Amino acid sequence: MKAKLISGGAQAERQSSAAESVSTNGQRRKTSAGKLDALRKRVDEMKAALEAVQAQERQQEKEDDRRVSALIGAALVADVEAAEPEERARRKAYISEVLARNTIAGPSRAFLRLKGWL
Repeated sequence: MKAKLISGGAQAERQSSAAESVSTNGQRRKTSAGKLDALRKRVDEMKAALEAVQAQERQQEKEDDRRVSALIGAALVADVEAAEPEERARRKAYISEVLARNTIAGPSRAFLRLKGWL
């Protein structure tokens, strides 16, 4: 009988140990799932942050392009205005040719005509 009790006790220990193992595995699964969810959330946050930075860079590039265009235009107009009358007419004619080739939008062409550049 003693042997049965001892072996029964060992079996009970094994069963409780197995139960702990299951609850530990369940706990591990929950912990792993929680970690995965947290990591996925972090990835999504990083993707959103990256997209925001890229959008800012694109916006800055557009602003830089507009500024370059404005500065070049201002320099060309100043160059025409600073020239002697004969040279002024020649420079303005050249710029008018460039504008005629590169200005497509109707309202822009109308505006340039109104201002004497086309």
